[in-house]
Amino acid sequence: MKKILGIFLSLTAVASIIIGCSKDQGNYDYIEINTLKISADMASADPAMFVTPDSIILRQNDSLKVKLKIDASIGAPGNLSYQWLITQYLQANANPSKYMISEAASLKTKITLPPNLYRLVARVTNNDTGVSYYKTFVLNVSGAEWGGEGWLVLQEQQNGADISVITTRDGGVKGKVFNNVYATMNGHKLPAGTFKVNVVNYATAINAQKVSFLYPNGGLQVRSVDFADSTRIENWFTPGAISSMNFQANGSAGGSGAGWEYVIVNNQIAYRQFQSVAHLANPPLFFPPYAGLTIAPYVINASTSDQIYTLYDRVNKGFVLFNASTSALVNIPAYAAATTNLNPVTGSGFDLKNMTDNMIYAENAQPMTASLAIYWNCFFRDDAGNNTYLVQFPRGIAYSNNFTTGRFQLKEANCPGINTATMFANPTFLSQPKGVFYYVNSNKIYTCTVNNLASSAATVGLTFPGGTVIKAMKIFNSGYTAANIAALNVPEGKVLVVATDETASGGGNKVYFFNLNAQTGAILGSVSSPADVYTGFDKITDITFKKSLGR
Repeated sequence: MKKILGIFLSLTAVASIIIGCSKDQGNYDYIEINTLKISADMASADPAMFVTPDSIILRQNDSLKVKLKIDASIGAPGNLSYQWLITQYLQANANPSKYMISEAASLKTKITLPPNLYRLVARVTNNDTGVSYYKTFVLNVSGAEWGGEGWLVLQEQQNGADISVITTRDGGVKGKVFNNVYATMNGHKLPAGTFKVNVVNYATAINAQKVSFLYPNGGLQVRSVDFADSTRIENWFTPGAISSMNFQANGSAGGSGAGWEYVIVNNQIAYRQFQSVAHLANPPLFFPPYAGLTIAPYVINASTSDQIYTLYDRVNKGFVLFNASTSALVNIPAYAAATTNLNPVTGSGFDLKNMTDNMIYAENAQPMTASLAIYWNCFFRDDAGNNTYLVQFPRGIAYSNNFTTGRFQLKEANCPGINTATMFANPTFLSQPKGVFYYVNSNKIYTCTVNNLASSAATVGLTFPGGTVIKAMKIFNSGYTAANIAALNVPEGKVLVVATDETASGGGNKVYFFNLNAQTGAILGSVSSPADVYTGFDKITDITFKKSLGR
């Protein structure tokens, strides 16, 4: 009886539900959501950037415009709001620091992201329903044209400093000039008084490069592909490791794979090992400057060993050999040849440990890619400024200190203005020892042919307009590997680049390129007929060449 009663009650309940639903029929409104379909409006798209409607390719610092086409499933799209987002393409990559870039219906922005592959996401929200719809584009950002190889031209400007990039290697192909690229990338100028730009090429194997700027009481490094701020010198050392920040040089031999980088600060050398890709994101600190050694701001090194440096001790006026990997000096023995070779008039030898005068300039005189001994030209001048001479020797990781040749007296009678010369430059394609070098006196550049004892002789190679101040003079030393120099047909060391201030004669500020005679090193052309010339700069303070990354 209980079982029959249960079945009856269940059937009654079901019937009640059916009857209730029948009575409520037509009392509910069913709203169909107005869905959106989003695509790029290809009628207004730049065909050079849109490879497909879903794929965009552009250079860093290019301006990107994207207009959307929105189709609604029911009538008009409705009340919409927009967000444009950029995310990483690969899960392993980090997201860009600026995630949302616009809230406009159509995107119009400058893409300053470092070269890489990204996702550009358009998020469209129907404000009536709160439902969001998405359109994703693949965004391929390649390096800006001015982020590859070219000459960096550092200039003084109002309220700071900045650089221009001339996108030429040697003046053989006319390059473009991109101005104010640092401020374009960072939104502010370099500090006032910035006086030096360096390109630091780390070991080829890690494909790394930085550009550094030095200014009074500090400096900074930037990414080489776009000049975006990277690190400031204040963060290069443990707090308290240095008392002042008089930075004079920054560089690396960049070839042995050990990855040592150096700075000269307060006439002392500091160094760090930069040997892995991980150090790009998290640079190691420099060791504190080596105490007890006051040096000239020149580091004599070679591509085969970037941790053993030949330095010049300014106090004791002699060369020293320093091993960064052990933070210790390497012994140089006492002079081991006859002392008659050291006679200042009749001898042409020199004692590495006792040079007696001031080293005023040093530069390699052969490509840094050479596998054999690399010769360096070191210029000396006495305290009174009455005697200037050249010392030429192959850089080593050990020295017997028995040089009987390599010292060349430079006399005013044969080399006009040599005792007041302000700049030197050395071609790197002539046989060593001897060869030629170039020096600046007033508005003239001289070519000096190196000969034994005091018979070196100089002639005027270039004469600029009266009142011209020659601001910089550099030989084209690319920093490329030997294989790339050959493959790219690079005229290594065979181009002289000169920056001038010709405002006194109405000529403004210029950068000249001059070819050099492949047999003699003589400067070809003239000021009025250079290989190439670029104008329109602000007051130039320094120039340097930056090679393409990875070559």
